[in-house]
Amino acid sequence: MGFTGPLEDRIAIQELNATYGDAVSMRDKDGFGHCFATDATWHLPWREPVHGRDAIVELWVEQIANYPFLNFSGFVGALEINGDRASGRLWTREVVADEAGLSSQVTGRYDHEYIKRDGRWYYFNKTFTPLHGMENIVTDEAEPAQ
Repeated sequence: MGFTGPLEDRIAIQELNATYGDAVSMRDKDGFGHCFATDATWHLPWREPVHGRDAIVELWVEQIANYPFLNFSGFVGALEINGDRASGRLWTREVVADEAGLSSQVTGRYDHEYIKRDGRWYYFNKTFTPLHGMENIVTDEAEPAQ
């Protein structure tokens, strides 16, 4: 997979990923939610897939509640566009601090399927694979990830 498709669409998807990172770092619930199609699916390895924008936002709010500080950054490593559908990879790094002030860093990869509706790109299927640093991250209300 490389970078294929119209430059205008590739830029729009790059901006979608930047908007997502900004919304996460700013803890902007509405901005976060508007990155997803209404019928999107989000896959996190410690949970069953979550379907629908509202459920995705609800899960995200639960997940970030454990972290008063959160900074997300990422870069697109591959992007292939085919009409109103696209797929790609986003390599990520998140720096977080929990309520006790314990800092952690997580690196990972998002595999994305995008969909274009009414001239705008959205996440349609977003799958996270942690690569390093999950041992101190709280993935539910009870336990750190293993």
